[in-house]
Amino acid sequence: MAISARGSQMIVIVSVLVALCAICVVLRVVARLRRRVGFGIDDYLSILSMVLMLAMLVELILWCTIGGNGAHVKTLDNETIQNYYKIFLANQFTYFVLCPAIKISIICFYRRVFTTPQFQQFTFGLNCLIAAWGTGIFLACAGQCRPLNAYWDKSIDGHCFNANLFFIVNQAFNVLMDFVILVLPVPMIWGLHRAWQDKLALNGVFAIGAFVCFASIYRIVVLFWISPIDPTYTVYQATLWTHIEPSVGLICSCLPIVRGLFPAFTLKKGSNRSNAPYYINTDISNSQILSKSSPLSPDPEYLKMQSAIYTGSQPAKRNWLGDELGIQVQTDIAITPDNDSTTALKPHT
Repeated sequence: MAISARGSQMIVIVSVLVALCAICVVLRVVARLRRRVGFGIDDYLSILSMVLMLAMLVELILWCTIGGNGAHVKTLDNETIQNYYKIFLANQFTYFVLCPAIKISIICFYRRVFTTPQFQQFTFGLNCLIAAWGTGIFLACAGQCRPLNAYWDKSIDGHCFNANLFFIVNQAFNVLMDFVILVLPVPMIWGLHRAWQDKLALNGVFAIGAFVCFASIYRIVVLFWISPIDPTYTVYQATLWTHIEPSVGLICSCLPIVRGLFPAFTLKKGSNRSNAPYYINTDISNSQILSKSSPLSPDPEYLKMQSAIYTGSQPAKRNWLGDELGIQVQTDIAITPDNDSTTALKPHT
């Protein structure tokens, strides 16, 4: 069948979003390699999310070409309608894996940046909650019809629960988690020993995720626009925002890492700011400077990644973290006698 005008629009819009996601993920990998920061769970989950985004794009193309998405249901034959529901079901499975993967990736990035025990414990529990919810939703999707082929073959006598209510409940949980993830780094950032301009800039990077919250809320709204009388035509907005929401989420998850590749677009160091990216406590042991992160400081790997923000160039290899942060220790001590002193103090030889 010929693709509808709405179907063509969706393919173009989603293709642009997926291309932007791919660029951000590639830049994320480049940033990790260039800053010599090891790959973590957050990076691997971002790559997995990119693969799932591509899978959703392929599903959308099939959905619009052989599934009749965007066309009126009365213009479709029975085979096309069955294809519509088959691809719709496949799209749900992909989406229910993609969203938790992006959320857990963002939280794992937070865990690499902020290493306080309380924050680590809370975010670990949050990741467990998101993973458990995602697993439950995935299994519920597999059992939403008994037998499952009754979902696309209406001639089969089967039992299905309310799909719209199922989507809305899951989306309500996504909205809640999106807001939690949005505010999670705020108290940690404002607790850093940095100038308020730097804190505001960091908050601005993370605050871009507010659009993800808007997309999640708006997706709930458009779910009510799906009409059971003409689902293939009225599902247009829901389909579009189902792809916009994770796309923006994946892009936002990569921005804090990609930011380190473009120091020209960051705040310049002022006279009232320290040379180091964050406040670091130091201890003296065995005549060597051994850095010890304060409770409010990021881990050394993240500091390596972000060092270009303040130096404008790729950091050279250092022996200690104190050297990399530009911490200098004054070892020469000048002793000046008091004004009323008649003798000068001389060092013993």
